[in-house]
Amino acid sequence: MKYNFDEVLDRRGTLSHKWDGMEEGFPRNPQAIPLWVADMDFPCPRPVVEAVCRRAAHPVYGYSDMSIHAKELAAAWQEKKNGWKAKPEWVTFSNGIVPALSAMVAAFTEPGEGVIIQPPVYYPFRDSVVNNDRKLVENPLVFDGEKWGIHFDELEELAADPANRLLLLCHPLNPVSRVLNEEELKRIGDICLRNHVIVAVDEIHSDLTYRHKHFYSLAGLGEAYEQISATAMAPSKVFNIAGLQTSAILIPNEDLREAFIKEMDKRVYIPNLFGAAAFDAAYSDPECEEYLEQLLTYLWENYLFVDGYLKKWMPKITCQKPDATYLLWLDCRQLCLNDEDLERFWLEEAGLALDAGRWFGKGGSGFMRMNIGCARSLLEKGLGQLREVYRKRKF
Repeated sequence: MKYNFDEVLDRRGTLSHKWDGMEEGFPRNPQAIPLWVADMDFPCPRPVVEAVCRRAAHPVYGYSDMSIHAKELAAAWQEKKNGWKAKPEWVTFSNGIVPALSAMVAAFTEPGEGVIIQPPVYYPFRDSVVNNDRKLVENPLVFDGEKWGIHFDELEELAADPANRLLLLCHPLNPVSRVLNEEELKRIGDICLRNHVIVAVDEIHSDLTYRHKHFYSLAGLGEAYEQISATAMAPSKVFNIAGLQTSAILIPNEDLREAFIKEMDKRVYIPNLFGAAAFDAAYSDPECEEYLEQLLTYLWENYLFVDGYLKKWMPKITCQKPDATYLLWLDCRQLCLNDEDLERFWLEEAGLALDAGRWFGKGGSGFMRMNIGCARSLLEKGLGQLREVYRKRKF
C-alpha cells in the first residue's frame, strides 16, 4: 500500500497533546504551528488501525492482557532489525518507556545512590532519577562542531564510584539524533562491566535509523552486555501510536528481570487494551514494514528540505545531519540570543512551537529541537514564517 504523507490531517479536537495542548504548553502564542512533542501528524499503518477498530467493535472494554504471541513478536523484531537474538522469556511489558525507566531506577538502585545520565538528553530521564530520590549524576555529551559523542574518560570516572549504580542510555541519542557505532557502544558496555554498573537503554527511536547508519543494540553485542542491560523498545514512535502506551522491556538477567517485574507490580501495571492489539499488528503485519520504509524516505526528504532552506535563507541556523528520528537539533547560537530571547523569537515572532534546547539539560543552551514528522507543506509554511522574521531581524 502506498501511504500519502503529504496529506494534512486536522488533529485539533482529538485530545492531541501536541495540538490541543498548545494553550497550556505555549500560552504566549497557542496559535503557533506545533513542531514540538515527539509524535507525528501522519496516519498509523492500516493494519494497526484495523486491529484497533476490530477490538473496539467488541462492546466490552475490560481489563486486558498482552497476547500469548507478544513476547515472541518483540524478540523476533529485535533479531530482524538489530541482529540481536533475544529470547521471548526475557520480555516483559510496561505502559510506556518513561514509566519503565522510572521503575528501573527504583528497581536497580537504592535511595541516595547515583544514576548517570548524559545531557542534553530527553528530559524525563532527569525526572526519573530525581522523582525516585536518587542522586543525579551527569556525564554531558561533547560536541565537536559536527557531531555529539560520549565523554568516555569522565564516564569511566563516574562509573568507578561504587555509589553510582545505573546508567540511563538514550540510544539513538535524543535530542541530538545521533546513532552510536559498535565501537562506542562496546566502550560504554566495557566501562559498565568493569565497574558493575547496570545499563538501562531506551531504544524507542531505533527503528527510525536512516539508511546511512546501522543501529546496534548494546545487549546484542555480546552475552556479557546482555547480563547488565535492560532494553526498552516500543512501536509507539515508528508507527505513531504513543497514545496506546505499550512498550516491551527485554531483560536477559533473571535477577534484574525479577526486580523490575516486582517494581512494576507495585505500580499496578495493566496493559492498554487497544495498545495490546496494536502491538501485535505493528510487529507482525508485513505492511507495517512497508510503511516504515516509505516513512523513512519521506522523513529524510523532510530533513533535506529543512536543511536546504536554512542554508539558503537562514545560514546562522544550522541543522545537524540526523542519524535517526524525526527530530532535528538546530544550532541557533550564531543568532547571539540568550535562551529566553531565542524561545521568544521562535514562538512569538516566528509563530513556531519547538522544544527549547535548555529543557534537555547541559549543552542544550542555544539549540532548539524541531519535529519534522508532518506534511512538507506545513514545514514550508513554518519556515516561510521563520524566514520573514529572520529577515526583519537582519541576522
